[in-house]
Amino acid sequence: MQLARLSNKLKPLTLVAGMLSSNAAFAYSDIDAFSGVLTMMTNNRTTEYLQSVDGDDSVAFLQKFRFQNHLINWQNRTMFLSSTKAIIENDDFQSIVAMGNSAVPYILESIETNPSTLVWALNLIYNRKITDLPNITISEACNLWVKELKK
Repeated sequence: MQLARLSNKLKPLTLVAGMLSSNAAFAYSDIDAFSGVLTMMTNNRTTEYLQSVDGDDSVAFLQKFRFQNHLINWQNRTMFLSSTKAIIENDDFQSIVAMGNSAVPYILESIETNPSTLVWALNLIYNRKITDLPNITISEACNLWVKELKK
């Protein structure tokens, strides 16, 4: 009887431990096998895009709402996955990528405060990698993308 009570108390602890360790297992280059992106980011087109964005607040609000909705759904559905392919083939991740350049400011905002595998969306949007270094971490790749796109 006491063993059953103890095991029920350990389940949340086990889930939290798994959640905390899950992102550390990915390398930035894990996406290479599934994305087809081969080149590195060498020029900055984001500034031009950000200057040409429609100034209508309602459009920006709707885009950010749409992005946040897909981001939350993607995070919830993939937080325990260890397959890079499954993570990037998730419908919500693909919807973020399909938003194209309009998602870039929101992706940057997200990865700047919370580095994650969302950085792979930038590879797919720009069809480039930020670096070819094989051992770069997700956090380092996020920092490089933020630095490059905020020039």
